[in-house]
Amino acid sequence: MKTERFARAALCAALLAASTAWAQPSDGDLARLSSQYTSWAGSKANADAIVGGLARGSSITLVTSGPNGRASLAGFTPAGPMSSEGVRSALASAQQTLARVGITRPTAEQIQAALIGGEVELPNGRTQELRGTVAVRGGNPQLASR
Repeated sequence: MKTERFARAALCAALLAASTAWAQPSDGDLARLSSQYTSWAGSKANADAIVGGLARGSSITLVTSGPNGRASLAGFTPAGPMSSEGVRSALASAQQTLARVGITRPTAEQIQAALIGGEVELPNGRTQELRGTVAVRGGNPQLASR
């Protein structure tokens, strides 16, 4: 009886480890995603940071040049790792959300707001609250650095 329980536990652990490995995006998937969003993210470094951070569930720091050459800095940590399809979906949704409000060359802060929620300044000077597409560690996007 003990041996059977041990064997079941070992099998469950092996299946869990295998399913986690299968869910991890490959380096090739991440590189393709990053190259798709390089221009939108403002640089290859930003695109790599977003894609890699979302895929691994690790901290993301973005730096762009904002209007008038001012630096825009933003960062957050996603709640956990995402599949390549999850990363693709989150980025496509964030890009579309910003495009709908007239932002096609976003700053770091605008990218962050589109991904995790927050307020953005629109081209007409008004502000708009965005919902976001990615959960953040701690569950509160207001804790993200801006």
